[in-house]
Amino acid sequence: AETAGLTLQFELAREPAFAPAEIERQRQQMLSGLQVSLEDPEYIANSVFDRLVYGFHPYGMPTNGTPETLASLTRDDLVAYHRRHFAPNNAILAIVGDVTAEEAFATAKKVFGGWDKKELSAEKFIQPPDPTRRVVVVNKPDSVQTELRVGHLGIPRTHPDYMAVNLAIRVLGGEGSNRLHQVLRTERGLTYGAQANMDTLKDAGDFEAETNTRSEATGEVLKLIVDEFWRIQRERVSERELADAKAYLTGSFPLTIETPESIAMQVVNVLFYGLPLESLQNFRERVNAVTVDDIQRVARALLRPDRLSIVLVGNASAFASQ
Repeated sequence: AETAGLTLQFELAREPAFAPAEIERQRQQMLSGLQVSLEDPEYIANSVFDRLVYGFHPYGMPTNGTPETLASLTRDDLVAYHRRHFAPNNAILAIVGDVTAEEAFATAKKVFGGWDKKELSAEKFIQPPDPTRRVVVVNKPDSVQTELRVGHLGIPRTHPDYMAVNLAIRVLGGEGSNRLHQVLRTERGLTYGAQANMDTLKDAGDFEAETNTRSEATGEVLKLIVDEFWRIQRERVSERELADAKAYLTGSFPLTIETPESIAMQVVNVLFYGLPLESLQNFRERVNAVTVDDIQRVARALLRPDRLSIVLVGNASAFASQ
């Protein structure tokens, strides 16, 4: 059964059919999805934020393309892309299950052994711009709410302070300890929820706070979010806040290695980002090693409250004056 499954996977990777009818079906699905998305304030806010932060780097482009780019892609484009990038020396294979390493290697060799390596061209991308303070308003006159996105360029996944930054952003707005939610929802009742996230990718990453609020409260909410970016730099976080954020991380980690599928995903991720494999085994130790001092150090080194990219999607006439 293993061999059959792998053989199918190999055929998919090596010789996809790219049937014209399939391509059209996918294209139409994506186009109708995009039509819905382009009316959705959340999607607009996220897309504009990515573009502001990453500029002309590919991370700044919408993952699903635009109606124009989707319409213009041909089967030849797909074939050429596949020919360029799909190669054994550009692939990671994770096998997880009731199988010994020897069996797995033997089967992989049998199935994939005849696949020739390719010369891979290293792609050069334009670097994301340095953070600069910018506010972009997308006017949707019929909106009663404003979608807010606030943040800037962050760190790549391999950054040596990844874990400390991860916990700092969680204290600011993640599960386990969330200052933004505390201030905006619990204390002021200005929103149903607020959070801060970080993306850490191969080349770069970003820090982003997000929420929505009624149009007339936009200015107040924006000010409170910016204040929280400053506060995490200026004031040491409490031991309790850090402990709560750590407890959430260490508590949720086992769920990410519960099934063979999720273990395979974790291993592929570690290899893809060029991290040491031990980083899965010593996860808990690395979380617990982060101190309050570390949080303040990385917040001061990496957060730029004076250079935030801000995106507001809503009825501009209700908040522009603020």
